Amino acid sequence: MTGSEDPSTPTADPDLIFADRRLAEIYDDLDGDRDDLDFYETIIADLGASSVLDIGCGTGALACRLAQRGLHVTALDPAAASLDVARSKPGAQMVNWLHSSAQNAPHLGVDVVVMTGNVAQVFISDDSWVAALTAANNALHINGRLDFETRDPAFRGWEE
Repeated sequence: MTGSEDPSTPTADPDLIFADRRLAEIYDDLDGDRDDLDFYETIIADLGASSVLDIGCGTGALACRLAQRGLHVTALDPAAASLDVARSKPGAQMVNWLHSSAQNAPHLGVDVVVMTGNVAQVFISDDSWVAALTAANNALHINGRLDFETRDPAFRGWEE
């Protein structure tokens, strides 16, 4: 399904900032150099992983980096506009892009599932978090690993 949406896959409603093409196009400029992704690359390399599912991939920064390193990458996001931006990046042709919600992640048998940045914070109910974790678990092979981060909601970075 590289480069196209799967019309049979139901999707969740993404945040408007990611669903609007004009905003998706400037997201990377506003998000900075993404040195936070170095940590994920290190973990994935240390694990010796060869396949990754990037849940909530956004504009595909990590997915493209990993694909350029030779990993088999599937990246999913509910925001079609963000995926359109992702598909235009170097290395994007090597990524399997899925227009989908986390809860509908396919059973892939990958080595690692990642949720970078603020992805874990979008699951605001217990039911949505359990559904996302269940889908991530189902996407992993038996000894696979889920890596994600969470941010301190009390931190008000914009005030600095």
